[in-house]
Amino acid sequence: MKYLSLCVLASAILLLAFTAVAHSQQTITLLGNVNTNGEIKSVAPGVIVVTDSAGKDTEFKIQEEEGGVSLAGAAAVIKFPATVEVSGTFATEALTRGTLVRFSGRLNRIGRTEDKVDEILVFDEGTYPLGVEVVNQPDGPGSFGTCTITSEVYSLRNNRLIVANPQNEYVRSPRLAFELAEGVNIKLQSSDLRRAKPGDKVVRLLAARFSTGDTVIKELSIELASRAAQTGNLGTDETSRYRHLSDEPGKPRDLRSAHFMLHTDISDRNAKILLDKLETMIALVSAYYGRLPAGIIECYVVRDLQNWPQGMIPPEAVAKISEPAGITLSVSLGRLTRSVVYSCEKHGVVQHEAIHAYCAQTFGSTGPTWYAEGVAEMGQYWKKDQPAVEVDPVAIDYLKNAPPKSMLDIVAAGQITGDSWRAYAWRWALCHLLANNPNYSGRFKALGVGMMTEQPGASFESVYGPVAREISFEYDLFVKHLDNGYRADLCAWQWNRKFLFVLGTRYSTAKPTARYGWQASGIKLQDGQSYDYAAQGTWKVSATGEEVDADGNANGTGRLLGGIMRESQLGEPFELGVRGSFVAPHDGDLYLRCGDSWNRIADNDGSITVYFRRTPSS
Repeated sequence: MKYLSLCVLASAILLLAFTAVAHSQQTITLLGNVNTNGEIKSVAPGVIVVTDSAGKDTEFKIQEEEGGVSLAGAAAVIKFPATVEVSGTFATEALTRGTLVRFSGRLNRIGRTEDKVDEILVFDEGTYPLGVEVVNQPDGPGSFGTCTITSEVYSLRNNRLIVANPQNEYVRSPRLAFELAEGVNIKLQSSDLRRAKPGDKVVRLLAARFSTGDTVIKELSIELASRAAQTGNLGTDETSRYRHLSDEPGKPRDLRSAHFMLHTDISDRNAKILLDKLETMIALVSAYYGRLPAGIIECYVVRDLQNWPQGMIPPEAVAKISEPAGITLSVSLGRLTRSVVYSCEKHGVVQHEAIHAYCAQTFGSTGPTWYAEGVAEMGQYWKKDQPAVEVDPVAIDYLKNAPPKSMLDIVAAGQITGDSWRAYAWRWALCHLLANNPNYSGRFKALGVGMMTEQPGASFESVYGPVAREISFEYDLFVKHLDNGYRADLCAWQWNRKFLFVLGTRYSTAKPTARYGWQASGIKLQDGQSYDYAAQGTWKVSATGEEVDADGNANGTGRLLGGIMRESQLGEPFELGVRGSFVAPHDGDLYLRCGDSWNRIADNDGSITVYFRRTPSS
């Protein structure tokens, strides 16, 4: 995917020539800036929702590190980096191994220390070089000098902080131990938005508002809430495991792991991180299919084509790497298939191509294009015990705003690989739904193996034809509500529940849970009939939130909602609550759910009991 650099003109008009991003020129107007503050309601890749002092929720887009920001449903994808500041104070328990710290301490040349440390700064990788800087030289042998120590935590026990000693000329001891003062002030200096959580304070937010309706953050200052400061781990990833490796690019060389041979000119650190990602991914994929990879997967990962001897990389691979993208070339001899990955240095691209190589070597082929590319896209996002959607926010924005594409169009024959990132997004969406929705996941795995091993009759139509109506309905619902955090397994439609009319003055009951999407009530409604309802109990709409009844909270989150299903069409949701009446607009089956954002129901808890009856005649 190519991104457009954004240039704000004096007239506040943005003229974007959508080369690879759109097919025509469009004028996008910068309408002005938005200044606000408040509290984080939710944060996900590329999106943050802020609640202001008036209780109003506003969604802002923010550029990911290596990505872009989509406007108008990905009609344009622009480069719009934001300045992010994350601050906070922490308890000593947050100083876990690998946390980067910077502080002033008294230290002599043999590694002994004196005095107590009363202030510590925690920072992000790459902010400061690790080392010991002598601020005031010691008076003589054995004396103590004042030093600024920038290092990583080794351990913390009995208020004694032990840090690894970075390479320096002042002291050679492998570790340094410092006693912490009572009430030591531990501050955070970070630009990593991943540290932010719901409930944290937005001190300042400056965003640009575009004529497309998008609001994109330029500057963001966040103060972590005290609850996070008391319990949080200051690490945001596992980069400390690779800190000892060089981050300088190298010459082409070979590196091995259990299942991969890597030919690359990227740095040792980057290569090790990539190999670990690939091994984690291949373990998950192998567990899913129940088949280990057939042989080592060979990958050429290229940072700079000029580093490689001419002819070592095939011309078609050179073209793909230059985009930058990747390609997997496979050769079959009898029942054996050998695949080689050629890719740019982007980890996601390598992972995508490695899935192609695994499938080809293990099963003989990658199957039809819709399946091959959809599963490869899934592979690069696969995480252990993480069924929630977590993909490029640009792809999410496109799928939510593009004209719907039917399943038959997605699985149509005659498609080619490498056609467009938009086509890849649709294939991913279908494959993710089929792989994670329990109504279809069992058949999806068997279908995939059948198509990759070229079993006669193995096709989408032969397997899912009998339930095409059901899949089409759930697929449309999935795309409509798609967002990072969405759980297809928690939104699977309950097709097998029986529905009955409410008879006489008899009560019928339903027990919807907060941690699920639409749920069958078992109640069949009659056109024009009035119904009374009463809901008992409470549920929670966040892991840390308070319990609410069927009326929900002040913003309406947690309110009991109803929907009427007729002839595979779900009508517009309508609000219910603790008690009331409604008239059925037509015949149909009643479904219920807890009112919450579709991508945030996974941390909900609890259920309520709802009683329904026909409204008695007066």
